Amino acid sequence: MTATPPALGPSLFSALYKVRASDFRVDEVLDIDADGAGEHWLLHIEKTATNTDEVASLLEKACSVGSADIGLSGMKDRHAVTTQWFSVRSPMPIEVIEQALQAFNEQQAASEDASGKQLRLIDSARHSRKLRRGTHSANAFVIVLREVQAIAPFEADNLVAIVEQRLEQLVQCGFPNYIGPQRFGRGGQNLVRARQWFRQPKKRTSRQQRSLWLSAARSELFNQVCSARVENDSWQQLLAGEPAALAGSRSFFDSDTDSAEDLTVRLANFDIHPSAPWWGRGRTLAKADCAEFEAVILNAEADLCAGLEKAGLPQERRALRARAADLQHKWLDERTLQLGFHLSPGVFATTLLREIGLCTEPER
Repeated sequence: MTATPPALGPSLFSALYKVRASDFRVDEVLDIDADGAGEHWLLHIEKTATNTDEVASLLEKACSVGSADIGLSGMKDRHAVTTQWFSVRSPMPIEVIEQALQAFNEQQAASEDASGKQLRLIDSARHSRKLRRGTHSANAFVIVLREVQAIAPFEADNLVAIVEQRLEQLVQCGFPNYIGPQRFGRGGQNLVRARQWFRQPKKRTSRQQRSLWLSAARSELFNQVCSARVENDSWQQLLAGEPAALAGSRSFFDSDTDSAEDLTVRLANFDIHPSAPWWGRGRTLAKADCAEFEAVILNAEADLCAGLEKAGLPQERRALRARAADLQHKWLDERTLQLGFHLSPGVFATTLLREIGLCTEPER
């Protein structure tokens, strides 16, 4: 996997995160009002130390439906406390779902493996439509960093002030929108298997496996371009011929259609962002200097490009830059730092943390 250099300076400290599930909380912000009628249940579920696929599988079994009848907006971390929305196409009464969640909790409580898994139904309502990926408007994070220790040349006595300065930088500048390492699997295995699969496609491959491998391949190409832009300090500006990404959406446009002055103002206001390829079939969407810059990187990864094109994925762009909204911090004690912020869907909290310190998970 590509090493992703930070843009705002060296790490200020080392720390542990996700020491406890409650140290990493994510709440999905969904701006949809259930219409109160329809064939789908819209479910707001809190899960602890449980991944999204487990919840989806549980809902399938409880309601006797297939995977196509389950909708969700985003994937959420396992080692965390998260709230997210699901939809289930089912005529079953809500009591069936409540009983399935309760049975899950009882089974986990009786298990010898005290993993702390737990599910809770926060709210439910009938709705006319299936929930689609990326429907939520934001993810709200509250993250606790433990065993915070200054890294040379920074000193412990000045750490509080230095952290404040770095957080202010994040507010003013944003941060590179790298894909987090979790997308690549343990030890980067999703990317390794993607390369193997592109070389020797296997007929018996599940849809989930293909999705993971294709996503890892796309993410690697994006991270390579993003890293190169950080290294030459162009990640906050548009190159000639570069499509501009609209903030808060997957849309992009030809930046040559706007004046240089307008683009500069919109970049400064975080209304638009520079972009990098989210690779697929068809010609690159970049032109001129941007296309030439990206071609050097993409030509060296011809196997990944060809595999993604053969899979039929569309040629798209992803914003090079991200921004945290409502960024707040609080020292719970001299070695424990709590951060709170909102990120757009698809932006990784671990990427933001990388701009502050070397934050690692404990061995499990």
